[in-house]
Amino acid sequence: MLQKYVVDPNQQQEYSFVFDKDNSADHAHLSFDIASDAVLIVYILIVDVDIDITINCHISGKQSDVRINGAYLLSGDHKATITTMQHHHNAYTRSALVMKGALKDCAQVQYRGTIRVEKEARGTHASQENKNILLSNSARAVSVPNLEVLNNDVKCFHGSAVGRFDAQQLFYAACRGIDEKTAEKMLLTAFFENVIRGDTNGKIKRLIDGF
Repeated sequence: MLQKYVVDPNQQQEYSFVFDKDNSADHAHLSFDIASDAVLIVYILIVDVDIDITINCHISGKQSDVRINGAYLLSGDHKATITTMQHHHNAYTRSALVMKGALKDCAQVQYRGTIRVEKEARGTHASQENKNILLSNSARAVSVPNLEVLNNDVKCFHGSAVGRFDAQQLFYAACRGIDEKTAEKMLLTAFFENVIRGDTNGKIKRLIDGF
């Protein structure tokens, strides 16, 4: 399923995509082309589905700006493969991608993200972040970030992490009479904070409460 979107010059567009049991697809390919002085904001939520999703952002015009915030909550034996590309073709463009997930039971995720900056794209500022919280011993997460930079006059950052909740934080909560399950939900809410910020209808918060 290929879906193409174009953001015209000097325009701002915002899109939200939900992949769950009511809006499921085995494969999804989202392609965005952003023109000069345009702004693209994308929110993505994946909940308990098996999916292979690709997100390509072609940042074609000068001084354009892309922000992508994604969250996934996977349980049971669900598997997700997420591939992203922030492709900077022109000068003085910006992109920031944050993809965060929580997994429990035997759920698995594989994330591969690439920032590519062409030779002509001087002054680019790009960042990519993927973080995963494992809530069971059988859950698995693989995170592979990648940079392909052909111009030295840029600022590019990427980072990934896979881990569990800090035992000291859970102990701190227990000392204040907060049970472990409630403490985990509080920590999950904090973990997804920058994604929840764009969750105007509160759906992610409700899903976290029921996860």
